[in-house]
Amino acid sequence: MSTHFLHAAGAAALALATAAAPLGAAAAAEQVVGGIEAVLFVCASIDAKSVKPGQEILQRAVEQRKLDLAAIRKSDAYRSTYNAEVNRLLALPQRERLSACQSAW
Repeated sequence: MSTHFLHAAGAAALALATAAAPLGAAAAAEQVVGGIEAVLFVCASIDAKSVKPGQEILQRAVEQRKLDLAAIRKSDAYRSTYNAEVNRLLALPQRERLSACQSAW
């Protein structure tokens, strides 16, 4: 089994945990938002339909947890997570990247 399925499942679990459970630490919110937004960024140009659930999860988390996205996006934890996830997804072959986007949520 290819590792992209494991990463996609991990991203989906992380996103669902964000929407369903309270956030423990600020770094957790920064990392979760960074991961979700990285997947949205990479997948938007590949399969626009696949990003809608991720956008909804992010919006729900922002509303329920009253997250300050502008402040989160300025943090090192956000940038580190975002960059790592974007680079990981872009390193996948095109076919695997499409599969990862379609199964991310």
